[in-house]
Amino acid sequence: MKAARIEAAASDWPGRLRTMRQRLANRPSLLPHHFLEVVLPKIGGALFALRPGRASASTRLCGYAFLLPRAITPSGAVYTLRFEPLANAPVASADEISLAVQKELGPGDRTVFYRPDAAQRYTPTHIDFEGVDCGRPDATEAIAIRQLQRAIWHSSSDALYPSDLHSDDAGLGTSLVARVEGELVGFLLGFYHFGKKHLAAPWHKFRQDLRLESQILAVAPGQRRRRIGQLLKGLQARQALACGIDLISWTADPLLFPNALLNFTRLRAVTHEFQPSLYPFHNELNQVPASRLSLLWPIRARRVQTTLTGDNRADPIAVSAGPDVTVVNRADGRPVFDAATARIAIEIPADWIALQRADRTTAQRWRDVTNRLLGHYLGPESGRYILTNAGVSGSRHFLIGEQVDDRMLERLAEFE
Repeated sequence: MKAARIEAAASDWPGRLRTMRQRLANRPSLLPHHFLEVVLPKIGGALFALRPGRASASTRLCGYAFLLPRAITPSGAVYTLRFEPLANAPVASADEISLAVQKELGPGDRTVFYRPDAAQRYTPTHIDFEGVDCGRPDATEAIAIRQLQRAIWHSSSDALYPSDLHSDDAGLGTSLVARVEGELVGFLLGFYHFGKKHLAAPWHKFRQDLRLESQILAVAPGQRRRRIGQLLKGLQARQALACGIDLISWTADPLLFPNALLNFTRLRAVTHEFQPSLYPFHNELNQVPASRLSLLWPIRARRVQTTLTGDNRADPIAVSAGPDVTVVNRADGRPVFDAATARIAIEIPADWIALQRADRTTAQRWRDVTNRLLGHYLGPESGRYILTNAGVSGSRHFLIGEQVDDRMLERLAEFE
């Protein structure tokens, strides 16, 4: 058996993923195309094509091995090896596949073999938060998670996460659901993330070789005033801390104000990273190119711990004209690029989803203007800005950035 790594850095990476999906007949156990294209390389995962050792390079493909980060041990990294065989392909044993892939890994690294089409074990858990029951899902709820994702985003089948990810043996970093009166009303899933992140000096105190990449958080319509998203994120943070993880990261659309309120004001995440047109998809919530902020949540930091130990219903800050803040745009109009105040306020739509549905041309102008502003102002260097809060002024909504200096970075990273 031979394993050949499919390089994510190659220019034909998206095309090879599409070919792979076609060969595997877009089966429901496949990870979403956008996840494989963008997130798998980012979190330190890998993809291998497997062939019998006696076969030529052009024939007898057996299947594909998807490596997902699982753990860090003193001897090396541990990956979950999700094997997807091709129909009518030569049969290979788990040991043959694992050995072939392991030969391509670093010294001390190893894999845990996993067949997503095998019978799986699920161990549900239950923690009551004033009528909201949170914990790991059972087998029926794992299927319902996929259905809820489809209902909220109207996603195509190749954008849905497989139900088996939530099993005991899949090795997922986070698998949580929220239930109200026995009904599934929300879920949160995330993956382990290998590799150190370039952080400013005050942040070096946090563990960086292993963190969580929180991939998708969903709450059913009609349940979004019960703080379910905040409850799930808080439980995720407590589980991560118990596993020795200090940092959780995720991406968010900068123009969704409810997300900004949750992420910045209530969870106290921060960001200085912006990626225009990150994901190659369109769906119900993404009618124009999907730009994203890359958020960092230092869950051991003092300012974050205060949100995890109490009922944080913090409101967005009031934005008013003054010498310490510059409003750098008004709606989708002409932006300001020479701000040097202690804070900046970037206006975003009051209802980004409704705007995309009603007027895609205006939505695209909003995206273009805010893309330029975020690209210009955000950064970890002194004098640039880190987003730390959400703000309002009457009917206007804002992202709030604080100007970077050493004292500000120390304050964001301070912990007991």
